[in-house]
Amino acid sequence: MTLIPSPQPTTPACPHFPFDPPEDPLDLPAAHTELQQRAPLSKVRLPSGQADTEAWLVTGHAEALRVYRDSETFLRGPADGVSPFIKAHPIIIALDGDEHRRTRGLVKSAFSPAKVARLRPMVKDTAAELLDRLIAKGEPGDLSEDFAMPLTLSVIGGLFGIPEEDYPQFRRWSESLISVSPDSHRTGPAAMQAMVGYMAALIQSRGQNPGDDLVSLVAVNAKLANADPSSAGLLAASLVAGGWESTGGALVCSTHRLLTTSGTGGASLYSRLCTRPALIPTAVEEMLRVVPNSVLGATQPRRATRDIELGGVLVRAGELLIPSPDSAARDPRVFTDAGTVDLERTPNPHLAFGSGAHVCIGAPLGRLQLQVALELLTQRMPSLRPAIPAEDLEWRWDASVIRRPTTYPVAWSRTRTTRS
Repeated sequence: MTLIPSPQPTTPACPHFPFDPPEDPLDLPAAHTELQQRAPLSKVRLPSGQADTEAWLVTGHAEALRVYRDSETFLRGPADGVSPFIKAHPIIIALDGDEHRRTRGLVKSAFSPAKVARLRPMVKDTAAELLDRLIAKGEPGDLSEDFAMPLTLSVIGGLFGIPEEDYPQFRRWSESLISVSPDSHRTGPAAMQAMVGYMAALIQSRGQNPGDDLVSLVAVNAKLANADPSSAGLLAASLVAGGWESTGGALVCSTHRLLTTSGTGGASLYSRLCTRPALIPTAVEEMLRVVPNSVLGATQPRRATRDIELGGVLVRAGELLIPSPDSAARDPRVFTDAGTVDLERTPNPHLAFGSGAHVCIGAPLGRLQLQVALELLTQRMPSLRPAIPAEDLEWRWDASVIRRPTTYPVAWSRTRTTRS
């Protein structure tokens, strides 16, 4: 008997976004790769219950770069609040045009690579003190809650001159902002309003008696630019909220990838950095390329302002585009052996910090913290290893847009015994 094959659809099915979490928490869902192999832009179906039912997922590197850089054609504000992404208004990432430039300009100069480089001793001292405490507590320790997260919060909080006793409150506000819990539509805006109010009051106070912190800088620049206190408070709140958990999560996940990925000879990539610390700067760039920071593997959507050809398709005015920097980082047209972790890869034009007008203003600081943290970890903990099997880690898929485990237990003594 001859079997007659079933008719095949002439066009691929439109997959539902967001995709299910991957088997490897530090990988992308297979759908990202499948869509990229099909085309640099592909239609995906968005969660129901909203006006926009579909969007273009941008998986090609050149195409994602164009979306990031052409801020007149691809606007963020009109796409704010599209599910499954958080509603960013009034955070600075949802602003466009002159309003975005004016707000960003209040503090932009403070994050130049040259000025950030001068912060290295402060970042190193903070990281060393946290490592001292971690080691003193004994094994197993929590690399996330005892090192990475307090490091990045202390650095950004210290730069802005936020009183240390207020750090826990800022952490609660920030976690509410990036939450994906069912009630985040209520708690997120309330947290943002409270944070902006706090910062506006602090800016007003520092404006009368400026110091050498970034809140004082914002206060002085806001006065010179005739910016209203709420805009200045919005900028400061946005930078604090966006500057600590994403970097802390990147540090934990990067360390996990280094510890659990074998290099030449079977030793871990982390061990290689212990013996070749000069590779840490390029290793950080490679971790930024291969380790997704968002649970979605994509960044806030944009809306096209005009009909435009992109990646071989016609994008209509009003349609949504979702850039995926993590898919773009695996584009074989740009990255040789894109699936291989190469600690010496250079150049490395990943898009982990975006590009164009909305490029992450704190990118130099994020890089510095990752480099300093890995330098100290590999120097002081050459035998660092996970204290539990990787499959036992609990990941925060339903708690936050930032991809990281809830805790990351580690051991570091040369003997393999740990205290329960």
